[in-house]
Amino acid sequence: MPYRTHDTIHDFSHLNERPRSEERLFVNKTIDQFIENISPDISDPELRVMFTQCFPNALDTTVYYHEDENGKNPDTFVVTGDIPAMWLRDSTNQLWPYLRFISDDIELKNLFIGLINRQTKCILKDPYANAFEQNYDIWERKYELDSLCSFFRISSGYFEATADVSPFTIEWKTAIERCLQVIQLEQNTLNKENLDLLFSFRTKSGHLHPAIRLSGYGYPGKHCGLVRSVFRPSDDETVFPYLIPANAMAVVYLKKIALILDKISAFESAKLANTLATQIDDAIKHIGIIHHKKFDDIFAYEVDGFGSSCVMDDPNVPSLLSLPYLGYTSVNNLTYQHTRAMALSEWNSFYTHGKIACGISSPHVGVCDKFWPMATIVQAITSTDINEIKSCIDMLKKTHAGSFFIHESVHVDDPHHFTRHWFSWANSMFGELIVKLHETLPEVLR
Repeated sequence: MPYRTHDTIHDFSHLNERPRSEERLFVNKTIDQFIENISPDISDPELRVMFTQCFPNALDTTVYYHEDENGKNPDTFVVTGDIPAMWLRDSTNQLWPYLRFISDDIELKNLFIGLINRQTKCILKDPYANAFEQNYDIWERKYELDSLCSFFRISSGYFEATADVSPFTIEWKTAIERCLQVIQLEQNTLNKENLDLLFSFRTKSGHLHPAIRLSGYGYPGKHCGLVRSVFRPSDDETVFPYLIPANAMAVVYLKKIALILDKISAFESAKLANTLATQIDDAIKHIGIIHHKKFDDIFAYEVDGFGSSCVMDDPNVPSLLSLPYLGYTSVNNLTYQHTRAMALSEWNSFYTHGKIACGISSPHVGVCDKFWPMATIVQAITSTDINEIKSCIDMLKKTHAGSFFIHESVHVDDPHHFTRHWFSWANSMFGELIVKLHETLPEVLR
């Protein structure tokens, strides 16, 4: 049905650019039927087209699924979009909105098993790498704590949805144990006794990367229970070594992974996972929360354990804004509320606003003239204020630049000036937002 705004009638139905069925990489009847069922409840046709394009985008365009000749051993390789490689973090987030359907759909269930199998082999190849090629060669070796946590997340999400332990093989257990070893090792500090053990970043040619300080190790941190992360979820280098959002994510998913380890009788590994979660959580509470002169106590973005901190937020998840989304804290937690107010204000050094849009930017795209729709999606997902949610949706509608997809970053004065025309993770998160609103606040969509 056409959509009337004042005296103008808009009909966007003909603009849907979803690939035809025969052109899709992974066709699934459950997802197609779900889109058909939910779409009539989205009264705004522009928003409806955005949903029907974005929600299935990962399946349509990024999933390469294979089984062996006996129809077993599923393998799922997920490109990030316009970059032909699979990130551990991105691939988990790209498929995450479909997790709710796997109990009733064997095709989707196998899709997730395939991703767990693929990530297992990637971790075994190199637990410090964050992105891989389809032949398992390393695309990028930037150590990010959240990449390991994303492996935990997809594994625990599958287990919670199915109670099935069949993907959690000896190989998987070995990969988890390698992750735990890395996390425990990276709790250590930089000193002459352990320099050969800790991660340092070098290019494929073996040279030190000039952007990573102190011979590729990054700035030192005081031993405090927090875990080093040399790179952020944006793939940019950290300023201080302890990235609080990634450590918070680790707390949540170390506990969840311990439940699987217990279930498969890997009791020592389960005990280590729980111990690490407790140590990290205690350290966040004692060192990761700082006093701000305007907002009182807030979560810092990064700290070094010596007293220095970085006060900001970045759009890429895990972020400070996303802490309730990841399950680390409640949206009503006072420290989180203070942090949220900081992140969505000009006190966040990467908050930007212009003639068309405003929101959280990132050093990943240079100067602060572009906001990231992903952060706006997270803002809506973590909000309980209907007016704030509506405002976020309006912002996303105003800035898709006629593509009806979500971009990486968009200029705050000109939505046609954006980065990454095909960014599957952001599309999936937008679909996830609409599904959540349909379940919890359907009046927003009507």
